[in-house]
Amino acid sequence: MLNSFQKFILEKQLFQENEKVLIAVSGGVDSVVLCHLFHQANFAFGIAHCNFQLRGDDSNDDAIFVKKLAEEMQVPFFEIAFDTHDYVEKNKISIQVAARDLRYDWLEKIRVENGFQYIATAHHLDDSLETILYNFTKGCGIRGLRGISPKKEKIIRPLLFTHKKEVLDYSKIHKISFREDASNSTDKYARNNIRHHVIPALEKINPSLQKTVDENIQRLQETEQLFNYAITLLQKEVSESRGEQLFIHLEKLLATPAPSTLLFEILHPFGFNNDQTAQMISTIENQPGAIFHSSSHQVLLDRDFFIVKKTTEAIEDQFIIFKNNTSITFSEGQLYFEITDQLPDFSQKEKHVAHFDLEKITFPLTLRKWKAGDYFQPIGMNGQGKKMKKFLTDLKLNRFEKEAVWVLESDGEICWVVGIRMDERFKISEDSISILKINLA
Repeated sequence: MLNSFQKFILEKQLFQENEKVLIAVSGGVDSVVLCHLFHQANFAFGIAHCNFQLRGDDSNDDAIFVKKLAEEMQVPFFEIAFDTHDYVEKNKISIQVAARDLRYDWLEKIRVENGFQYIATAHHLDDSLETILYNFTKGCGIRGLRGISPKKEKIIRPLLFTHKKEVLDYSKIHKISFREDASNSTDKYARNNIRHHVIPALEKINPSLQKTVDENIQRLQETEQLFNYAITLLQKEVSESRGEQLFIHLEKLLATPAPSTLLFEILHPFGFNNDQTAQMISTIENQPGAIFHSSSHQVLLDRDFFIVKKTTEAIEDQFIIFKNNTSITFSEGQLYFEITDQLPDFSQKEKHVAHFDLEKITFPLTLRKWKAGDYFQPIGMNGQGKKMKKFLTDLKLNRFEKEAVWVLESDGEICWVVGIRMDERFKISEDSISILKINLA
């Protein structure tokens, strides 16, 4: 088993021989055997134990056992005791989720503070099968069917080459003592139900289940690699970044073999789930303008695109500008103010620069987001007025672009739709003496 263990680490490139690994040890047979293999292979490692205080004296005895194991192996030892029940109550989550969160957060802290390169857990192939069956029952994509990964960022699973039976056999051969967790024999948790009832039933159907599972996991892991490769190519075809926003072309998306799956894969990193992406697909034909929210992003269904943008925190949406102000910073950039007597080149039209006849301007000015009911006289329309909403719609701005529009007011009248259009009433002429120049950067 030691040779297979070392071969697996080498093949999967789990870590280098000169790197230190922190092993999460409960005291059960799997994690104790993992420590034994590390010790036999002369790898540098430390032992970390979490006491979740869920089993009374048994939990404390586990901690004592693991500490003694570390002393016998003469390796660094780290331990912590959690008030798991209190954490469950405060966060309204299950004990299993609480234990996992507490465990991995603490292990990562110990890893960083003590110079370990990786954290090792004692998951084996039986755990991988349980995970597959659990995920399939709850609902999952292809990632949920390829089992547990041997390596994910700083987490490694060096026992994923073997099964529980081989781990137990190894402990007997080498007379390795370990702690039994009584909760493993109950059907209280879903995974125990799978372990005690579902897998034995499957083994009756296929006595070679272990071999079949090993082969299927390998196929599914390779299938996932092909899947990810295809997703990467398709994402490049159907989407493009414009500044900080992502545009997903609807026609191209719908022309792919599995639009809903592709959309989920694109949007999942932004916090959207499968139900939301399925709903997005169903609204394409009849709900333009719909917006979907995750904890961090928004998706707008526009005419031809899904547009993804980060949800920004609430910011100040109105500023007062006095005559002596030279600049101001707002969400869309900075405005720079300058009073001059030099007429601009009238042949040059720059949307980000506006020139106003100072005699027509009343300070203080107000910079604010536009709102329904706003009205102004766009320059170039011979003094004809237009409602702001209609003006922006005629420009074919999408909803996100409309939300980003600011206006500059003089004495309650809009003199500039910032970066887009000035108002006719405030424009300069060749007879203007003093000019207020505003530059948007």
